[in-house]
Amino acid sequence: MRLIAFTTLGLFLLLGNVRQTHAQGLVDGFMRGQRKAALALIGSQATYDTYYINKTETRNPNLGTVTTQALTVVGSYGLGYDLDLIVAAPYIRTEASAGYSPKQEGFQDLSAALRWEAYDYKFGKTRLSWLFAVGYSMPLQNYVNDALVAIGQGSQNLDGRTMLHYTAGPFFLTGQYGYIRRGQVSLDHVVNTYDPTQLNPNSGTKVNVPDVTELIIRTGIKTKPVYIDAWFQQQTPHSSGTDIGPGIPFPTNAIGFSRVGATVRLRLIGKLGLMAGYSATLSGRNIGKSNRVDGGLVIGL
Repeated sequence: MRLIAFTTLGLFLLLGNVRQTHAQGLVDGFMRGQRKAALALIGSQATYDTYYINKTETRNPNLGTVTTQALTVVGSYGLGYDLDLIVAAPYIRTEASAGYSPKQEGFQDLSAALRWEAYDYKFGKTRLSWLFAVGYSMPLQNYVNDALVAIGQGSQNLDGRTMLHYTAGPFFLTGQYGYIRRGQVSLDHVVNTYDPTQLNPNSGTKVNVPDVTELIIRTGIKTKPVYIDAWFQQQTPHSSGTDIGPGIPFPTNAIGFSRVGATVRLRLIGKLGLMAGYSATLSGRNIGKSNRVDGGLVIGL
């Protein structure tokens, strides 16, 4: 019975690693353009009933189905012809269908990034751009980062990445690689070393959230009335971290995954459009094997 309790605790701590916002990266290869702006309101829902303990797929009736819903505002503005600012802020709600953990909801993290097109090469009707981006994120509120169901990790993160963006008429192909440096977090609870089924409140224990590297490959077509893409995302823990197990708080868990997805944007009237997306987790480490759907309204296409 104690082993079951330990494992269930570790599973719920896993739920706190919610990366519901901008699942396939905050930045892409398309520059906004000087003094041009866009605003999107995106709703999304991710669900899973299978998760990974380390890299082993597992199910547990004490967990049931985990559902994470988010409403995210994403804005971008061209500070210059080769420099963009992108900002995102989500409101998140997450809960499990089984067990006794209450749902958690609230504003998660504010993310901002600067994207710079350093070089732009033209070869006839084709074009190759080399871009760099630096981003920063921080919690919007003091949410509980180690609750049995949490909305985020609560860490401050620094994100640096580079991109190659190729276009030939409407066709495009973008590859980006980045490193995300995550800061320490203070736990609101800590597992009791004498009885790991009990939690000590207000511990203030500081732990390291493992850094990750990220690879994203995206391809598709982009015209004035329609945008369609397909993408692959691989996130790999840079440090060993911990795995889900007896008495291990989730912020120290090494989180990794491989995902694929697709996005469609359609222009309706003027600069107003709709977007929809879908993604699925192919493999992972200490994370839910989730499927996700997105839909939203875009102004400034």
